[in-house]
Amino acid sequence: MIDWVNVFLREIKSFSKDNVWIFFVLLFCLWVVYFTWKWDISSILWIFLANFLWNLFIMTMQNYYTNWKNKLWAINQLCSVIIFTLLSLYWFFFENQSQYLIWQIMYILSAWKVFVFYNFWKDFSFLNEKTFIFINFILFTLFILYISNVWFHILQGVWFSLITTGLVSVKDKVKYWLNVYWIWALTAWSLWGVVLSYLSWSLDWIAFGYFLLTWTVFVFYLKLLPKYLNLYNKNK
Repeated sequence: MIDWVNVFLREIKSFSKDNVWIFFVLLFCLWVVYFTWKWDISSILWIFLANFLWNLFIMTMQNYYTNWKNKLWAINQLCSVIIFTLLSLYWFFFENQSQYLIWQIMYILSAWKVFVFYNFWKDFSFLNEKTFIFINFILFTLFILYISNVWFHILQGVWFSLITTGLVSVKDKVKYWLNVYWIWALTAWSLWGVVLSYLSWSLDWIAFGYFLLTWTVFVFYLKLLPKYLNLYNKNK
């Protein structure tokens, strides 16, 4: 455990040097929240910190995956899922938003499969792309029937179905492109939430902070785009 923490701290240091601009964006966002919002600042900061850690784990997870460090990639994926599950529970109990919590079933299953395989070399082969498509179809149907039929919630359901299926894919390109699509969709959706709140004369700084965080991850994935375009051209 101590070895993993040391490796993770080294990765954060290396990642920070290569992506120092991210922290300026985060500081700017914190400044905006602190000086313009009159609500409970402690809740905002806790949510912001959780989102930051979640995004950091996703970016380091991709770094590990790109460099074939599968054991560390699996650990970071599990950590990101734990954080996102806690955020989903918060949104469910305190913000009355249940559209996130149902998809955590698939995130947990995908993270558990990868973590056990690369750390204990036990393969749950029944958790594969076909199984995930089937389970996602059932969850998607239940989601529309009993949770929400709002169009952007349905779009979120499509995004989560795609990304959780991609997380158990053994194809590198499939995993990357689904991650890019997912992060782009989250960024666009967060920006749309900011625009709507602005038009209603009540700017939502949590949505604004979430937009900046997902945007930084999207830029990170775009930096990997040349590599995956080269892979695509080589396989033609």
